[in-house]
Amino acid sequence: MRTPLPRLLHLPALAVSSLLLLTACGGGSDDPTPVTTNPDPVQPGQPSQPTQPSQPSQPSQPGTPNQPAPGEPVLADTFTAWSNDTMNSPPGWNAWVAPSGSVPVGGVVCAASENFHQHSLVSIYKDGVRQGLPDNVGRGGCNYELHTHDGTGVVHIEADVPKKFTLGQFFALWKQPLSANGTAGLAGPVRFYVIENERLTRYTGDPAVLELVAHREIVVISGPAPAVLPKYQWPTNL
Repeated sequence: MRTPLPRLLHLPALAVSSLLLLTACGGGSDDPTPVTTNPDPVQPGQPSQPTQPSQPSQPSQPGTPNQPAPGEPVLADTFTAWSNDTMNSPPGWNAWVAPSGSVPVGGVVCAASENFHQHSLVSIYKDGVRQGLPDNVGRGGCNYELHTHDGTGVVHIEADVPKKFTLGQFFALWKQPLSANGTAGLAGPVRFYVIENERLTRYTGDPAVLELVAHREIVVISGPAPAVLPKYQWPTNL
C-alpha cells in the first residue's frame, strides 16, 4: 500500500515557499505583535479670547451755561434806563417816623457833612412786584448818614468821613425787621440777592451784614420772584 505524501507536498511550490518564509520570520510566534502606543495627544491650546474692542470714549459734552434753579430770577441782558417811570414803584409802606431827639440808631447818627457821599439801591419785591420805599427814611429832625429821598429805593450814604454801613443798619433806622423768616412785614421765606458789576448773585448769609456799597443793588424777594430782574443803568449824578 502506497503511503500518502504529507498535505504539504500537495501545495503548490510558490505557496510552500511563502509559508516557509513566514515561519522563518516568526510569523508563527505566539508573541503578539508589539503595538506602538501613541502618546497622549497634545491638547490644542485654548483659543485666546478675542480682544474686546475698546469702548469709544464718550464725546465731551459741550459746556452748558449755568441755568437758574426753578423759581430763581435771572438778570436782564440789557440795561433799563434810570427814570421816575422805571424806578418809582407803588408805595409799599407808610411814611417813616423819626425817633425823638434824632438819637443814634444802630450806630447811624445825624450826618455832620456830605464829604463822603455814595449811593446804594435796595429793591424789595412782593409776589413779583417791586415795592416803593418811603421817601423820607432817615430825614426828620436831621438827615441821618443813611436816608432816602424818594420811593426809588436809593439809599444815600452821607458822612463826614468814609464809613461802612450795612443793610441791617438801614433797616434798624427804618424800624423794620430783616431776616429770611420775614422782612419789613413781608412773609418768609425771604430771599436775598446782590446785583453788582452786571452780575446777579444769591446771598444766603445773614442779610444784616450785607454792606451798602456804591452802585450795589440789594434785592429782597418775598413770594414768587419775577422771572427777570432789571439791570439798571446808574445815572452819572448818583
